[in-house]
Amino acid sequence: MHSNRFIIWPTIVFAAAAGLASAQQPTPVSTAVQQVAQSVIDLPISGSTITDVHLRPLFTTTIRLPEAVTSVAVGAPSLFKVEHSADEPRLVFIKPTTNDAATSNLVIALQSGEEISMRLLSEDAGGSAPVDFVVNYEPRQSFLIGSTDEIGGNTASAPDPPAKPSAIDVAVKQQADLASPSWVTGLSKDTKDQNRTSPGKPILGALGEVREQGQRMLVAYSVVNTSDRWIEVLPPQIELKSPNLDGGKKKRKKDQILAEEVPVSDYRLTARRLAPGERADGAVEFPRPGFKQSADRLVLDLTTASAVDHPLVMQLPFVAPGQ
Repeated sequence: MHSNRFIIWPTIVFAAAAGLASAQQPTPVSTAVQQVAQSVIDLPISGSTITDVHLRPLFTTTIRLPEAVTSVAVGAPSLFKVEHSADEPRLVFIKPTTNDAATSNLVIALQSGEEISMRLLSEDAGGSAPVDFVVNYEPRQSFLIGSTDEIGGNTASAPDPPAKPSAIDVAVKQQADLASPSWVTGLSKDTKDQNRTSPGKPILGALGEVREQGQRMLVAYSVVNTSDRWIEVLPPQIELKSPNLDGGKKKRKKDQILAEEVPVSDYRLTARRLAPGERADGAVEFPRPGFKQSADRLVLDLTTASAVDHPLVMQLPFVAPGQ
């Protein structure tokens, strides 16, 4: 009776075990991850140099400024996304919007009037060049804070003395301390219009102290927004206006005045974008022309982005008072 029994369960168990072992083996999966070399760079503020910033698709680069940003402009907005928020006034974020290699430029305007220019370089998504994750711009002057506390029996080094402010920075501060500058509308044939804005001129101006430093002149000034909208004040210009600038070789039209631009060495402005009624103070430095004719006039031109064809013109002394 017992000789007819077949024991087959070991075979079934072995087959199930073999199937389980096969199921536990992982399926090959590609684990290749793109390696990105990150970099953080520190740069001094300079309006005379152009900085290369290396970007990469899928990554955002942070630009950190020492002061508030008033405006940003990118050359190719369809290729690069640039973000700036009033909640983070010192930060600008840049990100390529294309996976292909791309190049453009970026201009950042600061509250002091300085401008920073950058060249944006973005490789394609498979590139291997380092990516600038953070770009820190340092202020022109740094003040080191030290300590004289004794630590472990040793006296820490005394702080370095702060850098002496430049003459142009001192001139701006002194001008800003003036509570009531003498506002004018600039040169005009209509002398009755000196206390009111002229059509197309949304600002009033006021001259401050004029001083000479060797062969250079330093002029402080103020501007105020008299319109009912926001305006952007452009960098100052110095001109030598003359009815005989061409030496009399060409016949002038009636009331035509020719002008020769005087190069500006440096300038400061406490703010470029002004709200209605807001004031900004500045100073401009330039080489004094060696001579002029009796009819020539040395003038300061101030204008806004919305009214470049209607500058506010203020006459400057050819020789600084008391010098």
